[in-house]
Amino acid sequence: MAKPFDDLIDYCQSMATVSSIQSVLSWDQETYMPSDAIQFRSKQCSWLAKTAHDYWLSDRFKHILGACIDLSTQEILLDSLTFEQSRLVQELYKDWRKKTQLPTDFVGQYSALVAESTHVWQQAKEQNDYNLFEPYLAKLIDLSRQKASFIDSDRLTYDVLLDEFEPGMTVKRVEQLFADLKERGLPLLKRVQDLTLCYKPIQGPFNTQHQWLYTLDLLKNMGFDFKQGRQDRSSHPFTIDIHPSDVRVTTRLDKHLFFSGITSTVHEGGHGLYEQGLQKEFFGTPLAQAVSLGIHESQSRLWENHICKSLPFWQGQLAKIQSYFPTQFTDVSAYDLWKQVNKVEPGFIRVEADEISYLCHIMIRFECECKLFDGSLSTKDLPDFWNESYQTYLGISPSSDSEGVLQDIHWSSALFGYFPTYVIGSICAAQLYDHLESSLPHIDTLIESGNWLPIKDWLSTHIYKKGRLYESNDLIKSITGQDISSQFLLDYLDQKVDALYEDSVV
Repeated sequence: MAKPFDDLIDYCQSMATVSSIQSVLSWDQETYMPSDAIQFRSKQCSWLAKTAHDYWLSDRFKHILGACIDLSTQEILLDSLTFEQSRLVQELYKDWRKKTQLPTDFVGQYSALVAESTHVWQQAKEQNDYNLFEPYLAKLIDLSRQKASFIDSDRLTYDVLLDEFEPGMTVKRVEQLFADLKERGLPLLKRVQDLTLCYKPIQGPFNTQHQWLYTLDLLKNMGFDFKQGRQDRSSHPFTIDIHPSDVRVTTRLDKHLFFSGITSTVHEGGHGLYEQGLQKEFFGTPLAQAVSLGIHESQSRLWENHICKSLPFWQGQLAKIQSYFPTQFTDVSAYDLWKQVNKVEPGFIRVEADEISYLCHIMIRFECECKLFDGSLSTKDLPDFWNESYQTYLGISPSSDSEGVLQDIHWSSALFGYFPTYVIGSICAAQLYDHLESSLPHIDTLIESGNWLPIKDWLSTHIYKKGRLYESNDLIKSITGQDISSQFLLDYLDQKVDALYEDSVV
């Protein structure tokens, strides 16, 4: 291997080590940090962000990168590089071009505001008071506008922000995808609302410690390595990648909500498997990074929706569930659980939504973000627009800020442009699972048996180990033979609704 390439890998791993420290602090802030530590934590995060950014801006990195690729023509300069190594260098060049547009002081200011805003959002949510958070949201939007302008002042601000999470994605493309989903998805939602789903409901409460132990069992079955990861509890489930050998997931447990902890754990477990499956030897480089957030989300959605919410899953898990909760599940069948976890019923909380309503939750957030950034909606008017949109799409209106505009952590973390990737993830998950069924013909038997490692192994081969070798559409096409298409998701939802409601009454 050429020495310039070796130097590049070494430098990237040093740079990523700084960012990994910041990830540990972020995890701690969301789990165990004392509340009064927020001011100092924001200083820590600001310093680390500036330090990591200085790595990108250094003359040394420019020199090392320039020995591998011509910084003017983007021509690879090392003939000895493999295709994978060349792609690594090309993707690093793209990252470097973007990072060098951001001043170090701005990065520090941005990081400090995010740390503080996240803390204020938690307080505002607990107190059900959007007014506490609104000034911070306004500042975050202003700084995000500045960030987009630094990166590419000629492009639409929201397009630049989308590109941070889903490279190549634009407002126009998202609107096209959403138009397809609205055309078939909204009538499907309306049709289901006129039907009654027949099942025997489960009755709580459900001991949260027993829930906790069961979720750990689920992660083990998925192949999550507890020597290289852990699960904790948080108000909003998330996954933080520190290194492929240190991946943290969280879940949310409620004694009155049996399915919430299960689906949260499996969802975050899907993210966690992706991070644990990245190539350790290329840590800090594009070959050990997810393709995009849409592809990342496809992994969590595939596990949550196509596996955890399938009938074979509940047929295989019922006996184990009964061992943890012997009194609540004695007269309940796997069909009852399958129907209840998949019941289509519009609600206020995104993370608890059924698969069809979920699309509407994301469309609403996308419309909010577009209007916030094109200036047609102010942060002060956001709650009213939010509530009106819920009435329009789902026929319901939130009664409080906490179950409405304050429910998600994303905006407090300045993750504008993130929400559309959830639907992109659902689209890709359906397309991947359709191909997975062909590759593993007995997948229903595997799911029912609890032997899910062949599924993980397939995903590892086709997704995890690829890193950022391909862009999203190219990756999906290389696996399935087709471009990303919403038709797989729509067909899957149609078939699922038909199966769920075949014995229902009007």
